Amino acid sequence: MNRFKTILFFLAALIILSGCRVEWTSSNGKVEKEEQGFTLDLFNDLEKGMTYPEVVDVIGQPGVPEGEEDNGENDSVYRWEDEEKMVRLVFERGKLTVKEQFGL
Repeated sequence: MNRFKTILFFLAALIILSGCRVEWTSSNGKVEKEEQGFTLDLFNDLEKGMTYPEVVDVIGQPGVPEGEEDNGENDSVYRWEDEEKMVRLVFERGKLTVKEQFGL
């Protein structure tokens, strides 16, 4: 009977823990990029009108400039790549105007 209770206890614990999920968060409460990678949710957090520094804060790392780098102050295009995923953002007059994503 003791063995049955032990097996039942571990089975119940396994069922309960299978529904749990652990996420590591940074000091600002966002899941670290290294833990989650690029996701559609992260892409959707980017809003038109954001500045380049605001975008970098959301994504967690600077983008690769396509052309001459100017930190998003004028007209510029940046991309972020992760394996087969890519985010490409266009800034006009320092503000995000076009969002493109592939593979998210």
